[in-house]
Amino acid sequence: MKNSQIQVLPEDLINKIAAGEVIERPSSVVKELVENSIDAYASHIEIEIQDAGKKLIRVTDDGVGMTSEEIELALKRHSTSKIKTLDDLFNIKTLGFRGEALPSIDSVSKFQMEPNSNGKGITSSVKELFYNTPVRLKFLKSNTTEINHIEDLVSNFILSSPKISFKLIVDGKIVLTSQGNGKLTDAIYSVFGLELSRELLEVKGESVYGFVSKPNISRLDRSFEVFFVNGRSVKNFMLGRATEEAYRNLIPGNRYPVAILFVDIPPQEVDVNVHPAKREVKFLKTKEVMARVTFAVKKSLEGVMEGDKFPISNVQSLEKLGTSFPISNGGQGEYKGSTDNLFQKIHIHENQWTPQMAEILLDQLPQVQVPTMVEESTFIVSSVQPLIPIYQFINTYIICTDGEDLVLLDQHATHERILFDKLQKSENLGMSSSQSLLISETLEFSHGEASVLEENFEEFKRLGFEIEHFGKDSFIVRMIPSILMKASPKEVITDIITELKSGEFKNQPEKKKDKLNKMIACKAAIKAGDKLSQTEIQNLIRDLYKTENPLTCPHGRPTIVKITKYDLEKMFGRK
Repeated sequence: MKNSQIQVLPEDLINKIAAGEVIERPSSVVKELVENSIDAYASHIEIEIQDAGKKLIRVTDDGVGMTSEEIELALKRHSTSKIKTLDDLFNIKTLGFRGEALPSIDSVSKFQMEPNSNGKGITSSVKELFYNTPVRLKFLKSNTTEINHIEDLVSNFILSSPKISFKLIVDGKIVLTSQGNGKLTDAIYSVFGLELSRELLEVKGESVYGFVSKPNISRLDRSFEVFFVNGRSVKNFMLGRATEEAYRNLIPGNRYPVAILFVDIPPQEVDVNVHPAKREVKFLKTKEVMARVTFAVKKSLEGVMEGDKFPISNVQSLEKLGTSFPISNGGQGEYKGSTDNLFQKIHIHENQWTPQMAEILLDQLPQVQVPTMVEESTFIVSSVQPLIPIYQFINTYIICTDGEDLVLLDQHATHERILFDKLQKSENLGMSSSQSLLISETLEFSHGEASVLEENFEEFKRLGFEIEHFGKDSFIVRMIPSILMKASPKEVITDIITELKSGEFKNQPEKKKDKLNKMIACKAAIKAGDKLSQTEIQNLIRDLYKTENPLTCPHGRPTIVKITKYDLEKMFGRK
C-alpha cells in the first residue's frame, strides 16, 4: 500500500492556523481577553500595553475567577463555558463562545493566566506576540496605527458596557478611563469628550436607542458611526445606510453623522457567527431592522432646535428666486459672441489646456460692456467676460451665455477648482497666509484624534494653523489659514486629522498634499445657497478660466454644463 498524501496536521500547527483567523494584530488579543472579562461579570477591567502590544498585553479584571485546573483546561481548543448544546449556538448572549481564542493566543505568544492574589478575577499576560511567527510580526503596521486600533476597540467597550470601569494604559501613560456608573452619557463623554457629547441627540425607538449628532456636526468618514447589536460592537454596512438615510437632505452626501446606536434583536434573528473574529453580523430581517433604525433617528432629528445651521442648505429652504442680472443696460452693450467661442475652444484643447491660454482666448472676444450693479441705481462697465451671467438660480447655479448657447456653472465646484489650483502652486502655505482669530478657540477632541493632532503639529503648521496643547485632549487654536476664515476650525481640523489618521499617503508627500489641498479647497469654497454679487460672479468666471482644468472640480465633478441651441430645439420638439 503506497503512502497516503493526506495526513492529520500536528496540534501546534492547527493552533497557529486557528490563530491566523482570530489573532490578526495586537488589538485582536485585547478584544478576546476583554470579552472574556466582560463575560466573567467583571466591574473593573484594566488593560496595559507596551510597544503597541508586541512586547506586552496585560488584562486584569475582578470578575469570576478560575482555578488552576480550569485555566489549564481553557487553553485547550474548543473548550468553553458558554455553550453546551446546539440550541445554545443559535441563542448566543455572551461575547465569546467558540473556545478558540485562548489556545490561539497561547500558540503565537508567551501567554500566562493566573488568579489574582486577592482571590477575585484573573490576570492574563501576553508577552512577545508573534515571536514564533515572524512573518505575521513583519506585516503589523506602525506602533501609532496599532495603538489606534487598540484605543478604538477599548472605546467601543466603554460605550457598550457603561456599567464597567475601564482603564487603558499605554507605555505607562493612562490614555482612556471610564467611570463605570452605568450612564451611557458619561461613557460617551469618556470617549468623545465634553464638547461633542453635549451636541448629541438622544434616540429612543423600538429596540433602537443611543445618541446621534445634530446635522451641523458631521465627519469625513464613517469612523464615528458605532453600532452595537445585543451589546456586541459590530460592523454592518446596512446599519450605517439606515442611519445616513435619516440625514438625507440635512448634511452633504459626502459626509457622515456621529452615531452611537444600540439595536436589540432576538438572538435567533441575528447570526454573529459569520466572521471568525465575530466583527460582522447578519440579520434575518434586514429591511425591518433598517426601517426601525431610520425611523428612530429621524424622530430624534425632529427635535433639533430651529435655527441650527446645517452645513448644506436644504433646497426647500432656499429662496424661490435667485438674483437676475441684465445682459445689457439700455443698449450700452449686447454680447453676440463669436462662431469660434471660448467654451468650444476649451473642449477642443482640453487635453493640452493651460491657464495661459485663457488670456489669449479672452483677447479674441469682442469688447462687451457688462453692467455690474454697485448700488441699486448705479452701474459700472466691466472688462471682457468669457461668459455673461444671466441669473443665479437657487443661489447655487449660475446661468450664463457664451453668446450662442446656455452655460451653467456650479458655483461651489467652480470656486473649489480655483482655490485648489492656488493651493497646489503654493509650496508652503506657512504663517504668511495665516490669520489670527479675534478670539482664540479652545477645542476638545477624542483621545485618538488628539494623539494624531499632536504627532502632526508640523503638518498643521505647514498648512497655516497655530495650535497649542491645552491639557489632556484639549487644544487652543490661535491662527488658521486665511483661506478658511469662513469655515469652522473644529470641523476643518477634525477632517484633516481623519485624513492623517488613515496614513494612506504617509510616505507619499505629494499625494498627501494633494489630498489635503482638495479638502481645504472644498471647505473654503463658496457653498450651495450662498448669494453672490455680480462682481463676485464675474471674478469667479474669469478665475475659473485661468485654472489648469476649468471643466471639473478637483474631485472630478463638472464645473460647467453646456446646453446648446440644438439641445433646446430637441427639447421643444423643433428637431
